[in-house]
Amino acid sequence: MTIQILSLIIVGLIVVYFLRKEQEKHNDYFGRKRKFTKKEQAILDHYKNIYKAVPNDKRLPNIKRDKFELEDIALTATEMIYDNPIPTTEEKEKTKIGDLVKLLFTDKDGYVERMWVEVLEKENDIFKGLLRNDAIEFGDLNEGETLYFHSNHIYDIDNET
Repeated sequence: MTIQILSLIIVGLIVVYFLRKEQEKHNDYFGRKRKFTKKEQAILDHYKNIYKAVPNDKRLPNIKRDKFELEDIALTATEMIYDNPIPTTEEKEKTKIGDLVKLLFTDKDGYVERMWVEVLEKENDIFKGLLRNDAIEFGDLNEGETLYFHSNHIYDIDNET
């Protein structure tokens, strides 16, 4: 009888643990504030300390002109913890012509679509790239189009091409 009670307590604790984890994911998804662990807060503080704003460059996409803009991943990393690690400053600096980078495209309603862009040119932190897949939700964006982006916009790097 004691083993059964102990087993039920252990199962109950496991269920509570996973329910709390699921609630955290739910709160993150819907933008609800939550308390960060010390490690998470240290990560956020790190990104706040190294953040450099995207310059006002007319070549970069904007909602008014292009009907989309690119997510400033470096800024978002100062406010939330990503599930997967985002590229470091050093990794972005090593990005070269021919590498594929993943960017997050956002429309005026906040819809986000992730797409791969091949690096064509690099001038300091501003890149010129070639879209490597068709957009699903952004009808005006098709594979082969060129666009400019900043290193802050890089969500992922595939430099094994």
